[in-house]
Amino acid sequence: MSTAEFTKYMIARGMKELLAEKSFEKISVGDLAGHCHISRNTFYYHFQDKYDVVSWIFYSEIMPLIGSSPFVGKWADVLLILCRYLQENKAFYIKVLQVEGQNSFTECLMEFHARLVRDLLVNAKGDQILTPEQIRTISNFYAFGMTGAISSWAKNGMVGDPAPVIETLRDLMSGKIFKQLLDLQSQSQDS
Repeated sequence: MSTAEFTKYMIARGMKELLAEKSFEKISVGDLAGHCHISRNTFYYHFQDKYDVVSWIFYSEIMPLIGSSPFVGKWADVLLILCRYLQENKAFYIKVLQVEGQNSFTECLMEFHARLVRDLLVNAKGDQILTPEQIRTISNFYAFGMTGAISSWAKNGMVGDPAPVIETLRDLMSGKIFKQLLDLQSQSQDS
């Protein structure tokens, strides 16, 4: 591990330690630098702000865990791995999921989910029938839903197995739920 990576790791660890004591909003860059025994200049050499630290934690801890290749065929498994990791580290992630705005953890999840759906659409040859704007709209729509489901689960304390929520998302994305509803509607009209 390079010196720069080690310093980033130590700042990230410091952020986690401070979050165990107080809310994200009450942590300043000065608090974080002092806690890590570094200067503010050293902090700013490695990160733009405290939100950037949270983003770095996501991309350095979670992305290696779930991989960065297209998630076709296994996207629900990837989401389940993500949720279980969040649950194992819930003291930290419950707090950072409450933070809204640019560079927040929620925004990292939105980007992750939008890329996941975009990859699914492109790998299913959706780019042959959909415009780039349609792909972007569909990706954002599902990203909001997935991020909202995970955020809601987190706000409720990450209690319980996330598998049923992920299974519902899988059935929704596959069209299974809508097909069942249309079949039910068709059966009731035939009666």
